[in-house]
Amino acid sequence: MTLRRPSIFGGSWINGSNAGSRYANLDYWAENSNDNIGLRAASDDPLSTRRRSRPRRSSSTDAVIIRMAAGWSARFSSFGEHIARSGTAGSSGATAVETRDRHQEDDAMARKYRNLIGPITDDANMRRAFRLTSLGKRLTPGFLEYKEFSIINLQDLARAMRDGTYVPGMPYEFRIFDPKERLISALPFEDRIAQHALCSVIGPIFEATLLPRAFACRPGKGTHAAAIAVQADMRRLSRDSGPLYALKTDFSRYFASIEHAALWRLIEAKISCRATLRLIETMLPRTGIGVPIGNLISQIFANIYAGVVDRHLQQDLGERYWYRYMDDIVVLGHSTDHLRRVRASIENLSRERLGLRFSKWSIQPVSRGVNFVGYRIWPTHKLLRRDSVIRARRKIAAYHAAGEHDRLERFLAAWTGHAQWADSRNLMKSLGLDQAPVRRTSDG
Repeated sequence: MTLRRPSIFGGSWINGSNAGSRYANLDYWAENSNDNIGLRAASDDPLSTRRRSRPRRSSSTDAVIIRMAAGWSARFSSFGEHIARSGTAGSSGATAVETRDRHQEDDAMARKYRNLIGPITDDANMRRAFRLTSLGKRLTPGFLEYKEFSIINLQDLARAMRDGTYVPGMPYEFRIFDPKERLISALPFEDRIAQHALCSVIGPIFEATLLPRAFACRPGKGTHAAAIAVQADMRRLSRDSGPLYALKTDFSRYFASIEHAALWRLIEAKISCRATLRLIETMLPRTGIGVPIGNLISQIFANIYAGVVDRHLQQDLGERYWYRYMDDIVVLGHSTDHLRRVRASIENLSRERLGLRFSKWSIQPVSRGVNFVGYRIWPTHKLLRRDSVIRARRKIAAYHAAGEHDRLERFLAAWTGHAQWADSRNLMKSLGLDQAPVRRTSDG
């Protein structure tokens, strides 16, 4: 009688002494693998893994012989040269990295996703969207009103998003004037839940299409990572012979100039789920110009819109030292003539394909510093931008004069957190804030 092994040890009930996690078989042919409870993994190498202390790198000749072997399975493995678009296996260096990024980008842009409305309106995803929307809003009337019957409200919202009856409410619009005039659109509480639920699913899809040197609104990126990357490459390139220059560009009224038709072509290149496209269309019409500042989907879509320029810089022009934070772009180079050609190329592309134009651009030696992501960056140090310091002095003086100590404390907590990433010890002393520890980061 066959000995039955408990399933807690893994393996099939009828595998006898060869069942369980201690008897894992790793050398089966691809067509001989199965879905038993234990580990019965397929191997693309005809030689047993037990004969080698470490994996053997197979040559192209070995691969041909293996494919010609009788009974060879045509399934791809997850390693080595069988990975489609993986670049040169086992290679290293900057060229290999750029090639791998380019191939991954091509593969990410080629794939379409369908059947997304189910994960978007899933109960767990809706509850998570509710929690994210509630952060910092638990004393607002919108949250308190929605929370009382949150389970029913979330179910009704998910049903409306699925069947196409969801209609966003009217946003509350207001203007800010720091540092320049901007129109902000604040959605009702329920509509922010809907956008969080949508973006939690489609966000990673579009994130995979972005190149590593785009730093805005991405996990693990941000202003500080952008400043560090620029300074690190400035130091590296400054060691080469010849002067180093920086091209700095800025799009004019970027969010207000995004063409919906061009943006929808990028969206439909990745998503084929009709219900999801219908849901996106309620938030972003197919016709018109401009996306509202303050919406969660605006951050994602504005980022992928400028991703067209990223791919042009890296894939078409072959630039390796470029950096983008939303609509601000910096390109490093040793020749001003070359940077002028780069500027003309991306300006033509932006105007013809995206309907964007530059509000300003400049080509200057890095010895004069590069204005980017709120800092003025040199190879040796970073300083806060002058206009940022002027605005901070004005706000501190205004809060002191009005006696608004709570608002002053919140402002200083945020502003000093930004300032500590620069060489700002003398600035803190001049503002009377030298008691707070400020970290110097001149090493990048």
